[in-house]
Amino acid sequence: MKPSSVFLLAIGCLLALASEVRGECCRASLTITYTVDGGQDCGIAGGHGNKDRCTITVCADGRAQVGTYCGRSSCNLFGCACKKGCLTGDWLNSFIKNNNGHEIKVLEQKWNT
Repeated sequence: MKPSSVFLLAIGCLLALASEVRGECCRASLTITYTVDGGQDCGIAGGHGNKDRCTITVCADGRAQVGTYCGRSSCNLFGCACKKGCLTGDWLNSFIKNNNGHEIKVLEQKWNT
């Protein structure tokens, strides 16, 4: 490859990365480990596991993460520049509120970035 081609490729990569730094990224998610009182199945709250230990990964709106990132629409490969921005809400509290009819007991929570 010619040195001028390598230089142009490097400049292009730097410009692409620079635009990613300025854009809003929707990479964060929250993995919640919980139980549902009454011995109900984990799926009642959207999770998976057994009745003693359920797990779900949610976005800020408290709903199960669909895909790799928590954007309102598609995001680029790095989880940034998501069309229509990121999902919003109060993470754990949104999850509990979304499942108000079920007695959710949170055992653990872990941030994913």
